[in-house]
Amino acid sequence: MSEYHPTDAFPGADRTDGKVDEFTPLFPKDLFNTMLPLCVMWAPRPSKIQRVTWIALLLLYPINALGAEQHPAFTTPESAGPDFAVQGEYRGIVGQTLPIGAQVVALGQGKFEGILFRGGLPGDGWDEAVYFHFRGETQEGTTSIVGIHGERLQFDNPNLNGTIVKDQFRGRADMFRNAVDDPAFAMTKVHRESATLGATPPSNAIVLFDGSHTEEWIDGKIVDDNLLQVGTTSKREFGSFHLHLEFRTPFMPTAQGMGRGNSGLYVKRTWEIQIIDSFGWDNHNRKFERLGDFARCGGIHEMVQPRINMSYPPLSWQTYDVDFSAARFREDGDTVQIVRPEMITVRHNGVVIHDRYVLPLFSPGGDASKSKVKSPGPLFLQDHKNPVRFRNIWITLDPATVK
Repeated sequence: MSEYHPTDAFPGADRTDGKVDEFTPLFPKDLFNTMLPLCVMWAPRPSKIQRVTWIALLLLYPINALGAEQHPAFTTPESAGPDFAVQGEYRGIVGQTLPIGAQVVALGQGKFEGILFRGGLPGDGWDEAVYFHFRGETQEGTTSIVGIHGERLQFDNPNLNGTIVKDQFRGRADMFRNAVDDPAFAMTKVHRESATLGATPPSNAIVLFDGSHTEEWIDGKIVDDNLLQVGTTSKREFGSFHLHLEFRTPFMPTAQGMGRGNSGLYVKRTWEIQIIDSFGWDNHNRKFERLGDFARCGGIHEMVQPRINMSYPPLSWQTYDVDFSAARFREDGDTVQIVRPEMITVRHNGVVIHDRYVLPLFSPGGDASKSKVKSPGPLFLQDHKNPVRFRNIWITLDPATVK
């Protein structure tokens, strides 16, 4: 598993036909072709500084070569290929009595990884304690599954074996012999929807996007079937509010980590609630991935991971319902005291993943002198060059806090 994939700057990932444009390397190849000979010619007996320069260029060249890596981004199931039909969520029972669930993640070229959950799926029965990992591969229409465990999940776990054929996941899970006598299991593919999907804005709501126009957005663009494209900022600025937003990440099976369906919802253009295809991520299978914990979907970037990973499979419509409470102040002469700090509650697909999380005065790596805690701010939908899409965005607020 690679720890870094330079797809954040990938200019072709926002195509909707499953194809990709040529990737521009992080460092122009001509730079290396020119600089390396110059370094060699610099002096017949290189100084310490010259030797360090040569080493740096040689180390950077493999990173530059990664720029050629390309990842197709699919925005419709019809174009996504056979792996899309296998990936997704499965629900069923083991031993004829114990509920279980599974998330199967596509890695491209007929390969998969996933998690088996005791009790059901995340947010729908899983006990949030017991889970097991597996890998799979498709050959001649059958996806064979075997358990994996150990550091970096590099060892086969014979306690789990099964097959996936036409939306049916069947096999044997001996790890549950402590709860059932018969370890045989059977699961069927399911397609969950958020409890708040399609929520109707109340009469006092400001409708920010309903598919008909982008009058509420700076540089807003309608694409595909009346969907809002990434890379836009709300014209209005908000203090305390309740926000409903629906989003969809693309299917990018060969991408990894932060290059897999990346965007973000910024509150006050300061606090990023991560949007990414983190379906099937956990603290074990993404232990060595760059930003694999708090950068999963629903994480508040660089600060805290979601309480539970509620990501649905790619190309599923998902929801954020956000309650943001602006800070309150007390002024005493020239002194301003914060009576209550900024707090945020986030529901991902209807499940609370942050409950009145207290935000600091400024974001990680920021400057206290530039804190925006006393001011309202806009919403921002981040552009990471992946075709993430939005719809049904509306907000209700305290009129005293809107600018």
